[in-house]
Amino acid sequence: MSPRTRLRPTLVASAATVVLLALGFTGTAQATAPATAPSSAGRVGDDPDQPDNPLYDAPEGIQVSSGREAVSLSWSTLSAATGYEVYRAEAEGTDPDEVGPYALLATVSTGAYVDSDADPDVAYAYKVRALDDAGHVSPYTEPVRGTRDTVAPFAPRDLTLAREDERGVTLTWRSGDSDAVKYVVYRSESPNSTRTKVGSTTSLTFRDTKGDPGLTYGYEVRGVDAAGNESQASNRVLGTKTVTAATAPKAPSLGNAHLVGKRLTLSWSQSPYVPVSSYTVYRSKTSPVDITDPANRVATVTRTEYTATVGEDAGERDYYYAVVATSQHSVSSPASASSKPTYTAPRPPGATEVYDIAPGAGTVRLGWYAVPYGSDESRVTGYRVYRSTSPHVTKENAEFRQDTRDSAYVDRALTGGTTYYYAVSTLNEDGLESALSPEVSATPSA
Repeated sequence: MSPRTRLRPTLVASAATVVLLALGFTGTAQATAPATAPSSAGRVGDDPDQPDNPLYDAPEGIQVSSGREAVSLSWSTLSAATGYEVYRAEAEGTDPDEVGPYALLATVSTGAYVDSDADPDVAYAYKVRALDDAGHVSPYTEPVRGTRDTVAPFAPRDLTLAREDERGVTLTWRSGDSDAVKYVVYRSESPNSTRTKVGSTTSLTFRDTKGDPGLTYGYEVRGVDAAGNESQASNRVLGTKTVTAATAPKAPSLGNAHLVGKRLTLSWSQSPYVPVSSYTVYRSKTSPVDITDPANRVATVTRTEYTATVGEDAGERDYYYAVVATSQHSVSSPASASSKPTYTAPRPPGATEVYDIAPGAGTVRLGWYAVPYGSDESRVTGYRVYRSTSPHVTKENAEFRQDTRDSAYVDRALTGGTTYYYAVSTLNEDGLESALSPEVSATPSA
């Protein structure tokens, strides 16, 4: 019988007296109910020294979780409890008698405790009891065992390539007689490159469907135990997702996207493992670019770059661009990420420097350095040679000028014995001109 329903002996005696009185007056036994229900003082706790103990039951549902960094405990709370005492003892064996003396580990106010001070790989027994502000305590829970487990399982063995097809690479392996509860599969493009986690499984087989078709990966498998410890790697095997006529190329990776003045430059990279025959460029005012709308198609090219001259109005700077690759079998890739080109106002190109000047019979030959330009700069289209018979030649006082696309020029039909002064500027596709190079001079012979 539950302590909640036990009646005091005095109450039982009172009931018998009522029965006897009834027999004395009527000859018939009739039990009369007490006028009031028994009070809480009539309840008897499990501890005879605490007959009014409201904590007559131990906390229920105690559970333990062994982790790599700590041992975690949880239990159901009691409505009458204000705290819980957690006790711990070393557990040397499996029998209850093989548990060392318990010591109070902590007092907490909730139904959970994390023992992060447990020594690694030592088996412990835990038990809990409830308490209240009046000094009552409950019975202890049944002991549970836990370990802060830092020992990794054995590595899986005999990793084998089971199948290669257009759906992916299928692997199988043996458990290695370990305590692993799951297996993590990694792949890399070379033995020394960064490995990438591609998935996990609780079985001894796995299919990688996400690799790039045509690209050979190296695979390895590692076991993971219940505490999260990961084993050493299995042996490494190679596998390749097969390329077929139905295989779509990988989406291009759009890199540079620049708008310098009116000059638009896009460039991208492409995975080489599925042959690509062309690229289609799309644009729209919103991102991502809708490649299903024919009105958004801009151009089709065969190289991994696209250049164009766009309008000068500010609205031309508000477009996003995306690129789609098409295979030799007319299978299209997903679209690249949409990118809005960075805008740079046109600026003059860099100045050059004449490094060679050679007079001849009625001629002077000049050579100068070609001027480089970056992806965010307008393309250099040529050079302009300035000549004067007076020193300190400028663009304004020059007596002669000549444009050329080369980085050399031969000035002819000159007067022998006359000294000529030269300077060279750089021109770009925006029609802008650089400052003049340092002045040089030469005197041709007759």
